[in-house]
Amino acid sequence: MTEVTTLPSKDDIVKALEAVHDPHVPVSLRRMGMLREVNIADDGTVSIQVCIPCMGCPGAGMLRENVREAVLAVPGVSKVMVEEGWHLPWSRDMIEPEVQDMMRANGIQV
Repeated sequence: MTEVTTLPSKDDIVKALEAVHDPHVPVSLRRMGMLREVNIADDGTVSIQVCIPCMGCPGAGMLRENVREAVLAVPGVSKVMVEEGWHLPWSRDMIEPEVQDMMRANGIQV
């Protein structure tokens, strides 16, 4: 008998990614404006685009692995492909206002 696997939804993936934080600020990639695209193929492969705001970020490799691990834990995901880079536009305006306030309160210039 063939086992039927239900594909995850985009919401399932985004929810799993809430546990993946910016390497410098304990806030999710989504709230920092770094999560760009989430695509789910029929075979369970999830493709994710993550913007890396600072050129040469030493945490980029760790971030990529954390994204991969979080998404692989979602039922129905068979493979994860993470595209990250500086070619994806990012600005401080993409950070959620509440996060900007928290950063300012902690002495981080936004």
